[in-house]
Amino acid sequence: MLWIEKEWVTEEELTIHELVKQSFITEGKTVAICTSDTKAWLALCLAMRRMNGTILPIHPDTPVSGAKRLAIQAECGYLIYQETIIPLPKAEKRAGGLIQFSSGTTGQPKIIHRTWESIETELTAYTNSFPLTTKATIVACPTTHSFGLLCGVFATLRRGATPVILQDFSPRHVLAIHRLHPDAIIYTAPGLAYAMSLFPESVHAVMISGMTLPEKWFRSIERKTHHLLQQYGCSEIGCIALHPNPPSPQAIGFPLEHLEIETGTKGKPAELVVSQQGVRIGTKDLMYIEDGLHFLSRLDEMINVSGLSVYPGEVEDVLYQLPTVEAVVVFKRMDAFQGERVCAQLVTTASEEELKQHCKKHLAPHQRPTEWQLVEQIELSANGKVSRKRLGEQTCPV
Repeated sequence: MLWIEKEWVTEEELTIHELVKQSFITEGKTVAICTSDTKAWLALCLAMRRMNGTILPIHPDTPVSGAKRLAIQAECGYLIYQETIIPLPKAEKRAGGLIQFSSGTTGQPKIIHRTWESIETELTAYTNSFPLTTKATIVACPTTHSFGLLCGVFATLRRGATPVILQDFSPRHVLAIHRLHPDAIIYTAPGLAYAMSLFPESVHAVMISGMTLPEKWFRSIERKTHHLLQQYGCSEIGCIALHPNPPSPQAIGFPLEHLEIETGTKGKPAELVVSQQGVRIGTKDLMYIEDGLHFLSRLDEMINVSGLSVYPGEVEDVLYQLPTVEAVVVFKRMDAFQGERVCAQLVTTASEEELKQHCKKHLAPHQRPTEWQLVEQIELSANGKVSRKRLGEQTCPV
């Protein structure tokens, strides 16, 4: 049973959806879908999974021209755009599975194709590692992303619980739905979890993923949540690690049983490399393992100042200590004398001098930003993330 914004739906009911009756629901076919009708999207997804077809979900806010471009790039045979079925000129036959595009936070997004077989292996390992017994999962994140679809919907069904799928991700609405399902776990993005923590009421459980939280956000969520869980993954593998009770934002979890992990130690961190069935994938994330995996930085986001390493998250945590700082992102630019320099973009009422004095008290000289950008809003990508790479490549303000 699923609850999709005010409507109870069974898996059997989804199998008789009009989309499922179409001729393209056959093995080997690749179909893209971009629709605001969550029921239609999930019906098609489950049908393609049963028929070993391949499906590409596209965010429902994407204009038709953008959806066509993505579908053609992924060599889909059809694009379902809202209620219209559009045949496409070129179709690639491939093993059944799920196609997604990488986040593109560090470069051009690329096509990721995962077979249903690999997803089933992940779901089994994920279910075996899941530490809570809950009757429902509130999916307050897009089901077009693997966090919402695989972990929020599919894994919940695998556990015999009810996915409660939302389309309104406002904090008030999510909290109102939680009152109807008080023992549910909420799957959501870090920003929304933090926004909910600013309300008076507490929630039963929250699962977060997608970015390492600022210390300020983490402690605020922790105070308002009986069970705070954190997971980590990547597009190529899916969920890699899950933590049932993280002591810090950097403690991202214990590796799932079907994966082999290679990384560094606390004194000598290294890139996390994940192996599955003989295939090795470098995550480009700098980590160490000690009672679980600990995240330090994206390798390409770490800042090298005269040979000394600066982790953007550490500088951001210090700046968040100021109550006048609403949002901050730390990134790097090339520097003729130091190799790279530390830059900060902030939404704050504090002056640049106040920020410098605060950093002088809490950071070593090489960690202190030398370029300050005070803005009204920090620009986010379409999936709600900050691209430090893009900020570093932008023209430096005068």
